Amino acid sequence: MVLVLIILAGVLGAVAWQRYHYPGGWDHAFSPGYADARKSWWAARSAARAWARSATRDEAQASEAVDSAERSREERLRKLEQSIASLSNPGRGERVDALGELVLLRRVLLVQSPSGTRSIALAGMEVRFELGQVNHSVYCTDADGHVHRAKYPHHRSSPEDGEQVFDEDQVRDFAVTIQNTIAEENLFRARLPRQLKAAESKREEVLADTSELDAARERLQRLRQRNRTDPRGEAVEARLKEASEDWERLTGRIPPR
Repeated sequence: MVLVLIILAGVLGAVAWQRYHYPGGWDHAFSPGYADARKSWWAARSAARAWARSATRDEAQASEAVDSAERSREERLRKLEQSIASLSNPGRGERVDALGELVLLRRVLLVQSPSGTRSIALAGMEVRFELGQVNHSVYCTDADGHVHRAKYPHHRSSPEDGEQVFDEDQVRDFAVTIQNTIAEENLFRARLPRQLKAAESKREEVLADTSELDAARERLQRLRQRNRTDPRGEAVEARLKEASEDWERLTGRIPPR
């Protein structure tokens, strides 16, 4: 029963399709006597629709090329803006190392204490290590000449004392890491004005250069103009109009495009 219903629905759908595309009487849609008229109308309609699809496809591709050029330009500008923002405000940078009260970031040294945390800019800082009988010391002198001494005890006052202790190599290695990070920061700061200027100059260049986008827009405009005036399009439209009028004279009904 289900199969019969499916077949019946298919037959009814095919009949409805035929009556819609070949309006008029039953004979106009199905009779062999009108087969040539149906064939002529359908061929003209198919040719016109094929031309329209081709023109639409070509224009869509050209339009996508315009959109792609716009996205590419916007992406270049976005990356340059990000680069300029990063150079203008590089922030504190990622964590490099830490020992005791000092936390070394890429651009600053954090000093932690019970009263809070303060930061010292690495640019222009000087660091030295000194041995001591009770504490090893790392002296950090900032660009303004202010000195901070970080103390690292290397033995406990008693075996039960839970205070953390630091051996000499550990503290020396940390001081060297700070010195190397300072050297990298000083180099970064020395290069920064030139890099910022170059990024800003590149941004202005990208803003001014619309050649790729203009060329894509021009191609789209030319294609649209060509499709509007192409004699092939005019020919298939004329043939479709003629076939539609022939069908209307024959049946009194205007067929769908």
